[in-house]
Amino acid sequence: MILMRPKGFTLVELLLGLAIAAIIGTSIYNMFWSAMKLDDKLRHVHDSYMELLMADLGLTHDLENAVNLDFSASYRDAVIFDGQKDEFSFLTQTPRGIKRVRYYSGLFDAGTVAKRMIGRVTNPSMINSRESLPVEFLLRQESSLSDWLNEGTNDTSVQIVAAGLKKESFNCQYAPFMKDLHTGGSKAIVYKDSWDDKGLPMAVSCSFILYDTQKPQEGLMFKRDIFLAPVVSYYHEQQ
Repeated sequence: MILMRPKGFTLVELLLGLAIAAIIGTSIYNMFWSAMKLDDKLRHVHDSYMELLMADLGLTHDLENAVNLDFSASYRDAVIFDGQKDEFSFLTQTPRGIKRVRYYSGLFDAGTVAKRMIGRVTNPSMINSRESLPVEFLLRQESSLSDWLNEGTNDTSVQIVAAGLKKESFNCQYAPFMKDLHTGGSKAIVYKDSWDDKGLPMAVSCSFILYDTQKPQEGLMFKRDIFLAPVVSYYHEQQ
């Protein structure tokens, strides 16, 4: 007499199969979740570096095209380059003519957002809770030459150069002209926190920190020393 084994799975085999399937599923889920977290982190790093690059390009372009004009005959109080520790303004050549440009950090009023020229997409809700924010914007204000000389605001716009700066991290310094720059090199340059001299500084040093929500005490540091082209050209002419 031959005994036939009943078809199907025993309870032990079924439980073992479910356990193996659960282990495989959990492993796949963990791999997928890790990949998503890594992708999000890489996107965040990429966006931060792209933001620093755009800020660097904008600052460098404006400063290298700075112009030194003499208004002493008609506007004795006009300051060609006004440099403070947390902001600076100067005249620069743009495709639309000579403009007065000001770089500074802060937040703008929510009621005037629609009139602003925005260089970066930002969350409007951030503006409403500005007092509790640990971040601010790097802003570029552009005015026409006539508006600046006559203290008008008819042709003025503000653009966000970089968003998410750590509060009060925007710092500026200015270097006076050096005749022996070719012998001392960049290490011999002495920067100061303000510029109230006539004319343009030889170089401007700008730095700020991009706020990182995961590491609030650290962040991504940006620092750039920019030599102004008119001053450098004058320096080479004297050699």
